[in-house]
Amino acid sequence: MKVNGAAPQGMGVDVDPEHDRVALDGREVSLPDRFRYLAYHKPPGLLVSRRGQGGKRTIFESLGDRARGLHAVGRLDYDSEGLLLLMDDGDLSEALLHPRTEALRRYRVWVRPVPGPETMRELQAGTVVEGVPVAPRNVVLEGVERGLGILLLDLAEGKKREVRTLAAAAQLDVVRLLRIQFGPIHLGPLRPGAFRPLDAREVAALRALALPGGGARLRDR
Repeated sequence: MKVNGAAPQGMGVDVDPEHDRVALDGREVSLPDRFRYLAYHKPPGLLVSRRGQGGKRTIFESLGDRARGLHAVGRLDYDSEGLLLLMDDGDLSEALLHPRTEALRRYRVWVRPVPGPETMRELQAGTVVEGVPVAPRNVVLEGVERGLGILLLDLAEGKKREVRTLAAAAQLDVVRLLRIQFGPIHLGPLRPGAFRPLDAREVAALRALALPGGGARLRDR
């Protein structure tokens, strides 16, 4: 193999598809010119998994070829809905999920009964999730709708069923759970089951959050 007409030195050579020419056995190799980044509105009733379980369908079955080669950044459980990032940029997705990044996860949560002041204090105090003390960055009662309290709840890290565990510790039943923001990316008007590509500014904002030094192999493309 040759990169820009010369044999690479050492192992694990980085290649910029926009500027570098790669040849294998004398023939130029075409490289993908960019990563793909999608914002997806996961509907309830789908698994964030490559394989279904017990007859349950996955987001990848639902999206089909449109999600070929992509992976999900984190998870939403089967009954939850809302914003899910899909990408093929392994460095960025790994950094976004690392605890030190503290990427904001914002949820709108419909609960029963409507929480009073004492219950709100219990929510803010947090609980133990997966053996680790967890408390929301912020939680407010946004409103009341048909006998349900609507909470706006911010978390800095994603653990399994974290929101539901926090609610259960405060004796609240979650009726609906919708993620409306992940880091700098907002769900906005995206309808359930729909997706959209992230624009350059959104990708740059994700990189600035998770890879402020540019990352070991990450370069603008």
